[in-house]
Formats: sequence, structure tokens, C-alpha cells
Amino acid sequence: MKTKPINKILISLGFIIAIALITISSCKKEEVVGPAGPAGTDGTNGTDGTNGTNGTNATLVSATDQAAFDAANGLTGGRLYDAFMTQLGTTDTAITNHKDFFKCKQCHGWDLIGSNGSYINRAPSATRPPVADNDLRVFSSTHNIKQVFDAVKHTGGRNKTGPNSYINSLNGSMPDYSLILTDAQVWEITKFLKQEALNTFNLYDINTVGYYPTGTKTFTNIGKNGNAANGNAVYAASCASCHGADGTTIALDGGTMYVGDFMRSNPPEFQHKARCGQPGTAMGSYSANNESVVKDLLKAGQDTTAFPGF
Repeated sequence: MKTKPINKILISLGFIIAIALITISSCKKEEVVGPAGPAGTDGTNGTDGTNGTNGTNATLVSATDQAAFDAANGLTGGRLYDAFMTQLGTTDTAITNHKDFFKCKQCHGWDLIGSNGSYINRAPSATRPPVADNDLRVFSSTHNIKQVFDAVKHTGGRNKTGPNSYINSLNGSMPDYSLILTDAQVWEITKFLKQEALNTFNLYDINTVGYYPTGTKTFTNIGKNGNAANGNAVYAASCASCHGADGTTIALDGGTMYVGDFMRSNPPEFQHKARCGQPGTAMGSYSANNESVVKDLLKAGQDTTAFPGF
């Protein structure tokens, strides 16, 4: 009897097994998917988000408002900002006996920056209010003319007399200028703030240390990028007739300094006076007093030989 080779036997067995598996697989019954189960219960609701803030109604500028603003003199407004009672010849003793509680500059500073600027060390006292912490330049540039007008007028603010007066509170709350100034005068201050006030950051650098009311400040780079020769020419043509060729004819600031000292030690006030004039005196605004001219004057004033000190 012939014997088959072992490898042929194995191949045959493998073939038979494979056929068997295929047959079994083809005969297997297909599984049936059962019905879906019931839905699970809902999860708990999340907490509500916080409410948004209410929007504010925009203050619209009427044609009458625009006409009043256009007719206003912003440089006169600057003198009113400085000392309206002197500019107007006010005789109301509730105001004149306590001027610092009514002057705009007393709370907001010559630079309009308030307690974060040149008045960082100007502490309140029994004769003057605290300095405001808001920046009028920013406020004026981000609000329309009617909004600035309303803020200056401040209807419903501190009264001149009575329980809400400075006498009883000695605080820095803003006066109700609707009881003191006409609308035309309020528009002039508004125009000063919106158009005529100079940006003092373009005139000099101010370096402050600490916080109001005990902070300190120093001025550097006075007359920033100015032209001293042009400043000297402007001074000779427009200022020397009263202040003298070297600025020593009139003593300023209570008789403690000359023009040169003033430009070097107090550029915020100098720029305002050069721009708008001095209330109650013949010194008015200089129509060509744009930013570059004031800058040139400040630059020239740093020469202690041309403008000696007191």
C-alpha cells in the first residue's frame, strides 16, 4: 500500500476544516436588534448668567446747541475757567469771599488732569477744596458738546449758600453753575475744553511720584521740541512791553518770581495764561497762541540769562 506524503495529508485536512467553517458561518442566524430603551431623565438646568448693564441714552446735539457752541469764544472760556468771578467782576460775596471753592482750575488744574497731574500735591484745606480725580481732557474728547455743556453747567450741584453750601460741607462737590453763569458763558467754557485747551503733554514732561495729596512732581523737557529763537521773537513783540525785555518788570505769583521763574517752575499755569490771558487785567489772549507758539515761549524761557530769576 502506497503512503501519501505527510504534507499532502495536512493540506487536505486544512482544506476540509476551512470548508466546514465557511459552511457553519453561512448557516449562522443573523442577530435581531431589540427596541430602544426609554430616554434617561433630563439633567438639572445651569444657573442663569448675570444681567448685562443697561445702556445709556445718548445726549443729542440740537441745531441750537451747535449754533451756541459755534458762537462761543473758547479763549474767553479759558479765562472763565481760570477765575470767572474776576473775569466777570462778580460782587456776590458768597463767591468772592471763597473764590477757590468756585474756580474750575482749583479742582481740575491748569493742565485739566486733576489730582493725577500738576496738582498731585495740592492738599485740601479750610480755604480750598480737594482736587478732582477725573481727567477733563479725556472727558471732553470723548463726549459731545452737549454732554460737556451739561457737565459744566451741573444743574443741581452744590449751592452757594444753605445746607449744601461749601460753608457746611467744606468739600469738593462741584457747584451748580446754572445759578452763577449764563448759558452763553457755560458754552464758552465748553468751547475752551473742547477746542482751545492745549495738551500739556506736548509742551513738557511731567514726572509724578506717589499719589494725591502727598505725591510729588517734577517738570523736564520744558518747551518740548520748541524753537527758542521764535519764542524770543514772540516775547519781544507781544510780551516785553508789559513784562520787560528780560521779564523782570512785573513780579508774579504774589511777588515771588519773574516771567523766567514762572516758565521754568510752573509751565502748566504759564501755558494757560499765555494761551488765554489773565482775568481782570489788560493781558488778553494772543490770537496766534497755538501750541507751537506756547512751546516756543517755554523753550526760550529756559535761558536764565535772557530771562533771569527773581
